[in-house]
This record gives sequence, C-alpha cells and structure tokens, in this order.
Amino acid sequence: MVKKKGKSFVWQAARKHIGLLLSYIALAFVFDQIVIIGNDTIAKAADQILAGQKIALGDLMKTLMTMAFAGAAAAFGKSFCSGKYNAIVQKDVKAGLCRHILVLPLEYFEKSGSGGLMTRLSSDMNEVGRFFSEILPTFLINLITVITVTFYLAKMDILLIVILFASYPLMLIVADRLSKRLAKIVKGFRSRMDDRTQAAYDAIQGITVGRSYNLYDIMKKRLDAIIDDIAVHGWKSTRISSLGWSLKSIITTIPVVGCYFFALHETLIGRITTGEMLAFTVLLGRILSPIGDVVFSMNEFREIGVAFERIQTIFAVQTETGEDAAATIDRTFSQRNIPETDLAVSWENVTFSYQAQHPILKGVSFTAKRGETIAFAGGSGEGKSTIMKLLCGFYPKSSGSFRLFGKEYEAWDIQEARACISLVSQNVFLFPVSVWENVAYGKEHATREEVIEACKNANIHAFIERLPQGYDTLVGERGVRLSGGERQRISIARAFLKDAPILLLDEPTASVDEETEELLQEAIARVSKGRTVLIVAHRLSTIAKADCIYVLKQGVIAEAGGHEELLARHGVYENLMQCGMHNMVHNTEGSSV
Repeated sequence: MVKKKGKSFVWQAARKHIGLLLSYIALAFVFDQIVIIGNDTIAKAADQILAGQKIALGDLMKTLMTMAFAGAAAAFGKSFCSGKYNAIVQKDVKAGLCRHILVLPLEYFEKSGSGGLMTRLSSDMNEVGRFFSEILPTFLINLITVITVTFYLAKMDILLIVILFASYPLMLIVADRLSKRLAKIVKGFRSRMDDRTQAAYDAIQGITVGRSYNLYDIMKKRLDAIIDDIAVHGWKSTRISSLGWSLKSIITTIPVVGCYFFALHETLIGRITTGEMLAFTVLLGRILSPIGDVVFSMNEFREIGVAFERIQTIFAVQTETGEDAAATIDRTFSQRNIPETDLAVSWENVTFSYQAQHPILKGVSFTAKRGETIAFAGGSGEGKSTIMKLLCGFYPKSSGSFRLFGKEYEAWDIQEARACISLVSQNVFLFPVSVWENVAYGKEHATREEVIEACKNANIHAFIERLPQGYDTLVGERGVRLSGGERQRISIARAFLKDAPILLLDEPTASVDEETEELLQEAIARVSKGRTVLIVAHRLSTIAKADCIYVLKQGVIAEAGGHEELLARHGVYENLMQCGMHNMVHNTEGSSV
C-alpha cells in the first residue's frame, strides 16, 4: 500500500480557523487584565481606608461595576470564540476524514479491520473534539492567567516569583516521565478498543452462524477477555493520572506556603502594603491551580496525541487518485467520453499479485470487442474474481497492458473509467434504505419512472409492488429483509439504470434455485443486450452462450474458445464440466422433478 507522510490534516484544519483561536486568546488576556486591575483597585482602596483617607465609594462602585460588565463581555466573547472554533474544526476534521476514507484503495479496507476504523471514527474523533473543546482552551487560559498574574506579582516583589516557581523544574521532570508512561498505556488501551469493536462487529455479523453452532460461550469469552484487558489498561491509566495530580498538589503546596509566609513577613516590615498583601492573596489563589495544570497538562497532550496519531495514520494512506481530498464525482455517463474503437477491453500479459511472492495472474491476455460476451471459467482460487477487481480498478496491475476502449487504464480518470462499467456480483450489497433508493443509486437524479422501468426489466417490479410500502419499503441492513435472488435482481435493476457500455457479472446466479435463476437469466439477457459483457460463473447455463470462454488454471489462460469447441478438445474445460458445472446443472434440473 502506498503511503505518504504529509502534514497532519487535523492541524491544517486547526490553522485554517486560527483567527477564532487568536480572538479567544486576546479576549482571555483582556479578561485576566480586568481581574488584575480590579484587584489592584480594591487593594489601593483598602490601603486608603487603613490609612484613614476618604474614598469616593460611588466612583469606586462605578469603576468596579464597569469592570464587572467588561469582564462578563470578555468572558462571553472568549467562550463564544472557543465554542465556535471547536465546532468548526471538528466539522472540518470529521468531514475530511469521511471524504478521505471514501476514496481509499480497496486494499486498505481488506487489510484493515472494521473495528479499527470504527474506533477511530468514534472514540478517537471524540478525543479530538475534547481537545479542541476542553483541553486546548483550558490550557491556553491557564497559561495566560499564569503569565499575566506572574508579571503583576513580579512588579510587587520579584522574590515572590522566585519562591513560587522554585518547584517548576521538579514538576516538569515528574510530568514528563508520567506522561510518557501514560502514552504507552493509552496506545495499548486504544488498540484493545479496536479489538473490542471488531469482536462485537463479528459477533453481530455472524449471529446466525454463532447461534446455529452454539458459539455463545466462545464469543462471550473472546469479548470478556478483551473487555477485561481494556479495564486493566484503564486502571493503569487512572492510577498514573491520579499519581500525577497528587504529586502536583504536593510539589506546589510547599512553595505556596513559603510565598504566604514571605508575603506576610514583607507586610510586617512594611515593604508591601496591607492592600497589596490582600491582592497577592487573591491572585495567588487564582494561579495556584493553573500553575500545576499548565505543567501536568502534558499528560493530557500526550494522551490526546495518541488519538491524533491514529487518525493521522488514515490521512497518511494515499487515495486511489493520489489526491489529498476527494473531488466532486460526476456519476453520469456520456458516450462522448469513449474513444472510437471496436475493442472495449484489451489485456496483454497482465500479471498481478496480492503478495509479491505469490502471483495470482501470470501473463493473462484477452480481448473483448464492443457487444461481445466473454466468460471466464476455472476452479476456485484461479483468479477469475481477481480479474473483475482489476477491471473495476480496485487494484492496479503489477505488469502488462490493460486498455479500456483503446486507452491505457492508468490514463483514464478512475471515476470516468468506472462510469463505463456496471458490476453485478454474487454478494450484493444493499444500503439500509428503501428499495427505490437502492436502485436509484445507479443513476444520479434518476426519476421514479426510470427506476420502475429498470425494475421491470430486471423482473423485480411485481415483487416490489407486493411489498408493504412498495418501492418505499426499507430493505434492512445489507438487504437482510430480502432473499438472495431478490437482492440480485435489485442489483441488476441498478445496472440497467446506470446504462454503462460494459457489464461485469461475477457469479450472478450462484446459490439460487431454478425458478429464481430463470428470472435472473431473463433479466441478465435484457441488461446484456447491446453491451460488452464479461462473466465469471460456475453454472453452464450462464456461460455456455458466451462468444468466447477463457479457462484459467494456476493464474494463466489454459484454453480459450466457444463452449462446443472447448468440449471437443477434451481438456481443462471438459474436466470442469464433469467435476463441477455439469453436475450442478443436472442437480438443479433434478430438483424440479
């Protein structure tokens, strides 16, 4: 799989709206200045009262009320900027991640478990949201508070600052060591979260197998073991976090006590006034917690850094087109986009392997002219379905030449190439929406009438009309409320609607009864009319009428020709008929008796 380092998409999204963050910082600074000025005003007023001087209470109240309103306005402004910044950045990151996932190579999904992807989209994205909504704003406001109050206290007496920050080096060392240990534990925790999600997904998807084979105890033990391991990681994380905050409290308490005694001493000898002592007490209380929080936020940064890294690993995977983001895709097909040539598909010495040491296809060559029907036969694992994947551009060939309408496949825009192809596979995927929507995915802006016409051609219209809500009936997750044959005919209707010049049929009639196969064969005959058709099938009835049948054995074309011609050779094709296809046909015929 091709990967690229690139810049973190998360930070790109964060920098894109930096103006809101800078506004938040500015308003947080203004708010702290208002607090400091208010404290200074009260301190001076206290000194005047203690010295027996008269003060204008009315003016003092006006000043303090003005500051209170200004502080409230600043607090509202910084809260608004923080909230909006968090919402926009989260939206951009989530949208960007979803767009990126939609254009990742098929290889990535086949190698990566669904559990890891789902955890990154949910738990890790929640952590990113928590960073921008809580951790970053809290860190910034604490840092601004510490800096502004420190400058004010330094003007009062520099020795107070020296005593106050005496424990900072020790705090940094402790926080650094604890945060590194915490990051390792969090990585293990999130990895096990992936496993838990995957185990739960497998249990749900395989619920019928689990119940038919009484696998409840096995599935339960697997989930329990993972959940117990997650709990252990959670306890370790909590223990380290609790230890960090306890050490923070101890390390910061001693210098704070020293500051109070020193400030009291300075007041008694007259170096600072009673009002200044009062202001110092209030402001020290204000920065007591932020001082430790700024340092020990290193724990949270490294913990969140694990989530950032896991999300960035997805952004680091190069998309099918090599672009950083998915462009708008035009799904409409136009005959004007096709070069003028009689050859629809041409392969010359194409080699392909999922793993470099084990090639699946070895120097495969074939051609399919416009309007021709080409079939691929062979035993399991010989590479028939792999050919279909390469035709759809799911994988790049390892070597050789692959031309689509006379043009090298790599020269095509991948979306334009796929617009030329309709795929009907054995394992039909239906979205958990209505029948109408599932068929309408074949053509952008399809009308109701076009969908109904496509369904009629696919021999599924009468069945749909009998459903409770007709075309508006929900099919359930993965089309679970429909039979295999019904899902297959909806897939054919979708291909009718797409109206692409090339049709790929990958085991379209597998695992269906004779009656359903007859309906499917009629629908396939209609959808194949006027198109270039490439078929992979085990059933004789599906491939016997093909213009040319290519027989695959051990990744190479062993034989090629028409059905009768291949049988007359008494070779690989005839053996396939005798061992599998022919028997399957006779078994199907016998089932109707």
